[in-house]
Amino acid sequence: MLQVKRHSLILEFVVENGCARVNELSRIFGVSPETIRRDLTVLAKNKKLVRSFGGAMISENNASFLDVDNPTNNGNFVDKAEAFIKRTKEQPERKMRIAKSALQYIHEHECIIMDNSSSCWFLARQLPDIELTVITNSLNIIQTLACRKKIRIVSVGGEYSERHGDFHGPVAEFIINNFKVNKLFFSCQGLDSGLEIKDSNEVNVRLKQEMLKVADQKILMVDSSKFERYSLYKICDLADIDVLITNKLPKDIYRQECLKIVETS
Repeated sequence: MLQVKRHSLILEFVVENGCARVNELSRIFGVSPETIRRDLTVLAKNKKLVRSFGGAMISENNASFLDVDNPTNNGNFVDKAEAFIKRTKEQPERKMRIAKSALQYIHEHECIIMDNSSSCWFLARQLPDIELTVITNSLNIIQTLACRKKIRIVSVGGEYSERHGDFHGPVAEFIINNFKVNKLFFSCQGLDSGLEIKDSNEVNVRLKQEMLKVADQKILMVDSSKFERYSLYKICDLADIDVLITNKLPKDIYRQECLKIVETS
């Protein structure tokens, strides 16, 4: 692994966890403690983090990542997920094409789950007014579908995040666990070279994992910018999903792991 890449991942780990120890980072990245110490020294010199005895801590420059709206985590919870409004502005044309392609998997009288991703929001905007039950933790999707008279909307309760416009936490997980649905439509922050579907927000990951458990068919929607992108927490393996919809598949290795690939370009 290149040094610049390791620095980026070390910084992400420290921001995600609030602190990290040299020995811990050495095990994770497979390099010597001396190498990690040099890495931390460079990052501290660039004011990316603060050195501490035996490791490093999050710096004030990165303190904005802390989720002050979630006191249940005693200040240790780090929310690096991008705000929903920002996500809707990233690759909108690609997401729109992916959403239109996903419509072929939605049929009348089905019950589906849509996660809080911007990809699912684009899909919700494309949905025709048909007899359909949509379960979601996204307030933005609820508002989008509110004008559809035939679509039954089931909101997942729980703790509300104004930043992301969604509901999450143990209550949301419990509610999802009581459903059984035809299909799950979801997205992620990264699909790494280890063929793992990942996200940087542990709370989101836990809820998506519950969604996966109750769905007969799992459909992942990602644009090509998500491939080879590192995130800390694993949602599931690529082999666990049934359909992958993307604008472009960068490597055939992904094709070998997924049951069905749909490319929009």
